[in-house]
Amino acid sequence: MSYADLNQRLQNGECLVLDGAIGTQLQRMDVPMDNISWAGKALHTHPDTIRHMHRKYLECGVDIITTNTYASARHNLEPLGLGDSTRELNIRGVNLALEARERFAKRPTWIAGSVSNFGLTVGGESIRALHRHANSRSQISELQAIANLNEQAEILADAGVDFLLGESTGSMQQRQWVLDACKRSGLPVWIGFRVRWNETSSQVEMGYSDQSNFADGLKQLLETTKPDCVALFHSTVESTNKALPLLRDLWDGPIALYPEADRSDYTSSHRDESVATEITPEEFAKYAVDWKNDGVGVIGGCCGIDIDFIQHLRKVI
Repeated sequence: MSYADLNQRLQNGECLVLDGAIGTQLQRMDVPMDNISWAGKALHTHPDTIRHMHRKYLECGVDIITTNTYASARHNLEPLGLGDSTRELNIRGVNLALEARERFAKRPTWIAGSVSNFGLTVGGESIRALHRHANSRSQISELQAIANLNEQAEILADAGVDFLLGESTGSMQQRQWVLDACKRSGLPVWIGFRVRWNETSSQVEMGYSDQSNFADGLKQLLETTKPDCVALFHSTVESTNKALPLLRDLWDGPIALYPEADRSDYTSSHRDESVATEITPEEFAKYAVDWKNDGVGVIGGCCGIDIDFIQHLRKVI
């Protein structure tokens, strides 16, 4: 089983199921989140829970699981006094996924190694990456940021992931850093965009505060590098639906969608059960059927779209 097998299934028109939330699923399993390393700290404090999380997704019958490495680059770990453990903890993240796959996978399953720019502060500009309440405390140079991303991508590739998932919600510059680092590893690369529908301007924009037009940004990226798959992630279902036709106009390769549930407690120490989730598992599954019928090759979930959602998703995909 290789990435070529995964790619062949996508080329054949199959729709595969990606796992759901990593950080908020761990949060639901009583793992405290951290504003600097978000769920990355759990590699040090809660490895057995991470493995159990992968098991729960595998028991749902997913085709792809994601390593808990979204926020475990050197700049995430150094402020916690864990910088010297960067290699060890990222390898641990991959090994936990590999162990879970070996023991609990119900079907051929691939492992995506997550790389992002979460938590970076470069040249005075805060890169909030995935979470709107992230508190970046470690300011580093652009060269060091690039070195950190290269380092993490290389570690994940060497540790045995099947492909790299570049998850960046910063500016196009930071997204290019993440993509370049992943490409440098030699593995297949998926690149993800966080998108949002701006009702005032009636356009789809990128990231949290970047006013860049999504279509323009995608064109720019595709002019420099061709990824193996383009993903829309950590975006509301509404924004995902607005962006999908634009993506189809510019990209004829595989598409992955893994939206978020629009919760407001992503980086809270513990999950606040009083916080409303804007979509139910049943509603999400109905959208997934439409996406599948529209030719989307991979469907999963991001923050707040956890085990309950993926169970319903597997039933309809």
